[in-house]
Amino acid sequence: MEAINNVINFFKSITEEQLIDIGIAAIIVLFSLIISPIISYIFIKMFNIKEKDKSKIKKNPLYITIKALIVCIGIYIGILVVNPPQNVLEICKRGFQIIIICIIAKGLIELVDPKSGIVRKMRDENKIDGNKTVANFTSKILKYIIYIGTGLLILTVFDINPSSLIAGLGVGSAVVALAAQDFVKNLISGFSIMSDKPFLVGDWIEVGVNQGTVVEISFRCTKIQTSDNTIITIQNSVFTTENVVNWSRMKQRRYLLNIKLPLETNVDEIERITKKIKFVLKNNDDIDKETIQVHFDTIGLDSMNVIIYMYTNIVNYADYLVFRQGVNEQILKVLESENVKMAYPGQNVYVHQVEDNKDEVKGDKINKENKKRIQK
Repeated sequence: MEAINNVINFFKSITEEQLIDIGIAAIIVLFSLIISPIISYIFIKMFNIKEKDKSKIKKNPLYITIKALIVCIGIYIGILVVNPPQNVLEICKRGFQIIIICIIAKGLIELVDPKSGIVRKMRDENKIDGNKTVANFTSKILKYIIYIGTGLLILTVFDINPSSLIAGLGVGSAVVALAAQDFVKNLISGFSIMSDKPFLVGDWIEVGVNQGTVVEISFRCTKIQTSDNTIITIQNSVFTTENVVNWSRMKQRRYLLNIKLPLETNVDEIERITKKIKFVLKNNDDIDKETIQVHFDTIGLDSMNVIIYMYTNIVNYADYLVFRQGVNEQILKVLESENVKMAYPGQNVYVHQVEDNKDEVKGDKINKENKKRIQK
């Protein structure tokens, strides 16, 4: 409140010399606003000569950061020229330091972002593979380091020693260590995922009872999107204790089907059906011809079983479902052409009435004997 009153009193008691200083300060600020885009543009062109699109240059994180720094420096110089009261100048000085730290931190955060042009350029020049998992993971770690560093620097602006603050937290270090156990475990597991690469973003995986497409890998957890479009968050430590099946790493998918034909189906019909199914499958370009197996497998209690076994080069799950539907329809058409329907589980019930007939015969004999006795 005292600082505000000093500012008000300063403007009330302003002199001609101070008006001139304010005019000079305004010119300095205006000049910084004019030259900031020019200097930023020249600086970016020095490191990126091939880029000719001005709109892309103006979106560059370095361009925005340098421009903001020049404007802030111009404003600060203008404040120094005006020469406000010492306590107001001290506040402006600290505010200027905090703003400079935040501007630089924001520029660094945008530079390490995987979507930034600089990161993409480095990835292309080093011919890094197309996956973005490592880039996203490293980017998040660097961002947290920048956040922590920014916070520590801001503390120094307020004359707070970060080392003494950290030492003061040593009393509760045991509690913090216990609370951070899961965090550290997940972090180490995250690094393990990055190094071993059991899966990448976009892979279809199965871990425990959950399966889906990997949409994000962070240093703490991994998010997968299931077939019903729900997002499941799994702690990274789970991947060190559970078996992970990466279905996207398959070169081929297996198709297995067991057809149950009625018991009254004769051998000739079964032979024709198996030959026709083989013929249909061999004319399907998505099937590995050398893996096709169609055989009369077993004779069951309620059906004749024909097994169909093969591999397809379609590994994407959604495409595989379409392929499977097409094959199933072709097999049904073969059965329809032979007028053979699928068998279904059934049970024959036989009623044994022999004992009942004997009882009826015995009853008739007794009735006849009784009649004879009555007649006598």
